[in-house]
Amino acid sequence: MAQRFGNFKVYFPNIIFKIIPDARLSKNQAAFRVPLNVNKLDIKDYLSHMYNVTITDVRTTVFPGKVSTNRFTGQKERSSRIKKAIVTTKETFEYPQEVDIDKDFGGLEIKYEEKRRANKLKGWRIRPTMEMMSLRQKILENRKAAEKEAEKQK
Repeated sequence: MAQRFGNFKVYFPNIIFKIIPDARLSKNQAAFRVPLNVNKLDIKDYLSHMYNVTITDVRTTVFPGKVSTNRFTGQKERSSRIKKAIVTTKETFEYPQEVDIDKDFGGLEIKYEEKRRANKLKGWRIRPTMEMMSLRQKILENRKAAEKEAEKQK
């Protein structure tokens, strides 16, 4: 039976931990931005079961929201609070490689469609600009390259 530390059973997690790169931390520590309702035991449970990491210590801090003045009403507003967790592991922690959104997740296609939608909302007829044409060309090149790789793997 797996050891459980926190309150939540983690089957398909619906909580998001965002890695915050911090050069001031030691090699076996990592910083995460976590939801406010997650406690230390839940953080330890989540990371140990999802990533098979041995965690020795978890420290959390809740940062207050920043106060700003609304320029239309003149009223003071406060942004939402942020919870930061610093996790210490037995092994050295290695940050994952950065993801190329344009290549891996179809970012070019998303940019192209956003541009088309924005122009359509402005009342423009859909006549592609040079920028949109170059984006479309890159999308087609990426698709052809992916198809060639798939054929080579067969």
